[in-house]
Amino acid sequence: MMPRVVYWVSTVLLCGAYGVGGYFDVAQPPDVMAQAAHLGYPAYFFTILGVWKLGAVIALLAPGLPRLKEWAYAGIFFNLTGAAASHAVVRDPLGNVMTPLIVLAIAMTSWALRPASRRLTGPLV
Repeated sequence: MMPRVVYWVSTVLLCGAYGVGGYFDVAQPPDVMAQAAHLGYPAYFFTILGVWKLGAVIALLAPGLPRLKEWAYAGIFFNLTGAAASHAVVRDPLGNVMTPLIVLAIAMTSWALRPASRRLTGPLV
């Protein structure tokens, strides 16, 4: 019972972070655009990233679709490690580097504890 609760708590936290982040990436308020410029990314990159984040939220919360969920978790991994590296490269404060890694730990918890109905099955797993 407890792993199921931890799975859902971590998944809801992850989807909340990605839902809010995706919205702001697509809406592109001045603070987001200032951060994009600081990191050296063009504005259109954040539109693409925001759409992917919102898609990941849908994939993770939808019933079934285990292969799509695996792709979503992989994208989240690449996004968050890339975010941490981007902040490190521009010598942002340690908190800016660690924040995506903390979200990554939450994502990895969600992935590791996902129920059987949300996992791929078969010989290729």
